[in-house]
Amino acid sequence: MTLLSRSAEVIESNFLTTVFLPLVLFIIMLGMGLGLTLADFRRVVTEPKPVLLGLAARLVLLPVLGFLLAAIFSFSPELAVGVVILAACPGGPISNLVS
Repeated sequence: MTLLSRSAEVIESNFLTTVFLPLVLFIIMLGMGLGLTLADFRRVVTEPKPVLLGLAARLVLLPVLGFLLAAIFSFSPELAVGVVILAACPGGPISNLVS
């Protein structure tokens, strides 16, 4: 049994990954959405600077930071690509758990 076939066995779908995690994520997102009011959306329209700053930091600054860390610490090419991809991808406990 090779390493590749062993890792493929570990990633098999099961009840936890196909039903439970999406259901829990749905409940969490629904709860967050139900807590929003029209004032929250008005605030984003009237004061877009914090939202735009956060988006710029998430989409530009974090991938650049990942690249700089990989360059400073002289990671192997595989690890460097992983760090940059991880910095560029949206984060969160569920996405980290699934990936």
